[in-house]
Amino acid sequence: MIIWVVNMLFYSEIMDPIHGYIPFTDSEKAVIDTEPFQRLHRLRQLGMGFYVYPSATHTRYTHSVGAMHLAGLAGERLLNLGLIDGDTQQILRMAALLHDLGHGPFSHSSESVLQQTTGFTHEDMTIKLVNESVLGDVLESLGFNKKSLSEFAVGRKPYSGGQEYLTKIIAGQVDVDKMDFLNRDSYFTGVPYGKVDHRRLIEGLLVKSDGVAINMNALYALEQFIIARYEMFKAVYYHRTVRAAEIMFDRILRHTAVDLGIHQGMSVDEYLKLDDGYVWSKLQELVRSEKLNKNALGLFKMLNSRQLLKSCYEVVRHEIDPQSRIFNNEKVLYALVDSIAEKAKVDPETVFIDTPTLPTIPLNNIVKDGFGLLVYDEKTKSEYDASHISPLTNALSQYMVVLRVYTFANQRETVATAAKSIFTSELISEKVSY
Repeated sequence: MIIWVVNMLFYSEIMDPIHGYIPFTDSEKAVIDTEPFQRLHRLRQLGMGFYVYPSATHTRYTHSVGAMHLAGLAGERLLNLGLIDGDTQQILRMAALLHDLGHGPFSHSSESVLQQTTGFTHEDMTIKLVNESVLGDVLESLGFNKKSLSEFAVGRKPYSGGQEYLTKIIAGQVDVDKMDFLNRDSYFTGVPYGKVDHRRLIEGLLVKSDGVAINMNALYALEQFIIARYEMFKAVYYHRTVRAAEIMFDRILRHTAVDLGIHQGMSVDEYLKLDDGYVWSKLQELVRSEKLNKNALGLFKMLNSRQLLKSCYEVVRHEIDPQSRIFNNEKVLYALVDSIAEKAKVDPETVFIDTPTLPTIPLNNIVKDGFGLLVYDEKTKSEYDASHISPLTNALSQYMVVLRVYTFANQRETVATAAKSIFTSELISEKVSY
């Protein structure tokens, strides 16, 4: 079946609970039907989130298709403004479709271990998979430049010398990735705070002198978007129990990376094996063969029966530039763990310190004196940083930084007392010699 929808020729459509019918072209079908893309069916979007929100078992596949759909709507908007042509609209859609291709098992839950072990971020791996797998061959046969498309898909460069602002549609402050995952994660967790009016945001999309801007008449939709991101961070992405499960899984992976075949220089074929089912079954196999490290074994058994670590101390701060904070330094974190364990008289292996790896807001790069997203007033023909005209945006133009200490249930009170003493009685920066 071939159908016409607005400005593009579509092959068929996919039924989606968030966007309804999502049409796709024959080129998109060819990419979707490759093994590297089908693997996304087997990667949970929210990693360990299902331990708290049981219905949060949606996948990177559905999110990627949703992001493709929104990129198509953004492309349609730009096409109607006379800024791009139909070919560029297709390129936008294809880039959004591929943007999460390189995620590891259980998505962000494995990212820290994979990056430290392989030297690649999931964006790096997306580029590698597009260029070195059969998916890249398919793209080339369809007339795409696979190298250029891979870099565009992760927002690093525009496609083949195209306009720089187009990268912001894929990876910017308010991009199609975030618009989809906020609505999708909100729907599947049942948490109502993440709903975003993506259509109003896209209809308000403009391109001005400094790049992508939002029309002033869509400011309320932008404010809703910012609040949604902030609330979903607190309620879902950094929920203390979700993070407890993710800390445990991270520690298990650190002990078992070699057994799972995770290593520097791993091939594309080796990486493509790493999906949720493979890793979980491999861990169970290690348990049965009694080859699992003692600490990893204990954590895996706890995770399997949902006996999770307990949060016993928490600090919440709002900072303009969290990249400068000392808690980004692993040396500091190890010193804190040792200090807390020593004071509590417990094994350091039973104390865990967690700091966020995902930013809250601002959503992308730090921008001096502002939020980094333009709002355009058609009446006055003026451009403003969103934080300069929206008190709400200005108030939320900082990162929320959460630091938590976790331990086992039987020593929760002892470690809580020690952590409180360490964090309130000393300057943390004095604990570590740089």
